[in-house]
Amino acid sequence: MLMFMSTINGMLPVSNNNSDTVSTASSKHALYAGVGYGSDMLYSGYSLSGSQPFYSMDIMYSYNRKWSLAFMAYNLDGQSPAVTFYDMAIGYRHVFNSWFDVRASLANYFTAKSAQEEYFGNFSYLSVSTGFDWRILYTRTIYSTILNRSGGSYFQIKNSHYFSTPDFFDGKAFVDFNPAFNFVFGDRYKLYTSTTRTVIPGVGNLEQTIEEIDTSFGLMDLELSVPISFNYGNVTFEAEPLYYYPFHKDPDFPSQKGFFFFVNLYFRIF
Repeated sequence: MLMFMSTINGMLPVSNNNSDTVSTASSKHALYAGVGYGSDMLYSGYSLSGSQPFYSMDIMYSYNRKWSLAFMAYNLDGQSPAVTFYDMAIGYRHVFNSWFDVRASLANYFTAKSAQEEYFGNFSYLSVSTGFDWRILYTRTIYSTILNRSGGSYFQIKNSHYFSTPDFFDGKAFVDFNPAFNFVFGDRYKLYTSTTRTVIPGVGNLEQTIEEIDTSFGLMDLELSVPISFNYGNVTFEAEPLYYYPFHKDPDFPSQKGFFFFVNLYFRIF
């Protein structure tokens, strides 16, 4: 799961009595602005921020809740430049009926040149998914791939259950919940080091170290989260505690198991 991916891949702020598969939005056009904070940038067994907190700001346009365009910028806590990473994405969603929908998105991620050696370079990310509403659970299956030479493919199974409180504050506010558990599978990389020793007469022993990278597809991580959103008019405040357990650790992007916290504030401009 790409925790810092643009809102385009997540659930938009919604109206009450509205699940992740059904929208009753009255306007075809919508523009959202948001700011956020996260305790770490988690991505399929990796910590892209080096276990550092980050701040984010984004703007997203949605047409008929089908097509979306988004821009998102990130700053690592106490790091420079101010915009360490940013991404641009386009997405499409189609709801067939009350129990089945599909989505697709293409995102481009950019890193400041001064931070590429320490963190990661630019890359593109393609994702397609299907969603099934079983009434008790909403299951989303997601296939994602990185579009560069190094590649990398990921498969996610996310199960959630959306529910909300009745309206209050004269019908202007409600609170919604979307507890979820997520399994992420992907290409896991492991570095093997071997040493060969050759005896050369008159010279002595010559040692040579060979490094090989082995790739295997397997379970990357397990995520348990409970997003809670307070909605009042055009404003949505979301808090998401998350427990993260990585089964795969990359020495270049190590991530630790434990609890993490994310908050976001969205404002619908129109």
